[in-house]
Amino acid sequence: MSCSVSTSSSSDTEGLIKISVKNLNSGSTVLGKGASALTITITEARLVIEKIEFESSLGDSFDFKIKEPFVQNLLADTLHHEIGSVQVPYGSYKELEIEIDGLTPDDGDVYTQNPELQGKSILVKGFFNGDSSAPFTFTSTIEAEQELEFKQPLVLNEDSSSTNIVITVDMSSWFVNDAGGALDPRISENRSIIEDNIEKSFDIFEDEDDDGEEDDYDDDDQ
Repeated sequence: MSCSVSTSSSSDTEGLIKISVKNLNSGSTVLGKGASALTITITEARLVIEKIEFESSLGDSFDFKIKEPFVQNLLADTLHHEIGSVQVPYGSYKELEIEIDGLTPDDGDVYTQNPELQGKSILVKGFFNGDSSAPFTFTSTIEAEQELEFKQPLVLNEDSSSTNIVITVDMSSWFVNDAGGALDPRISENRSIIEDNIEKSFDIFEDEDDDGEEDDYDDDDQ
């Protein structure tokens, strides 16, 4: 399910932002290192994004929220997934806040259409060491808010009324510890570390030319 989707702005004081999610992994296999190495092949990865909020450079009273939960499948068809386009008031936005939360009955159709995620926010399935007969399922009920700062404020006005942003997710960090070794998701002691890794795996960039890559000027202006 996507956010509230529009095809054009209905107001001369609103702009249009297309939002996409990009999985940074070229494939679905995550490798640990060292004596504890495991090859973890991820076959399914879904997460619940409860809310997206554009945080204004002018203060909280100008913030703009998109509050409609949706389930993002990070391995469906392509590594780059378009969520949808949303109308956002003209202004300057410095951050994007993403809220991850479990599905509840109040979420309506999203809840009923995703029985495996009812009461949960994360679902990951896969197997170990290339052996599909050794599957695992990792689920989590974590509630997390991630504030992701744009390298330059995102500006919408009469001269620049539309743009694109990409939320990135680095799944290669999910099941790896600080030493580079693999974290077995079947071991309960690893749960909190894995959940923390998932929370830290998000980033964001503006993509004005809509090629799925970070704009060059973002790097040049640092």
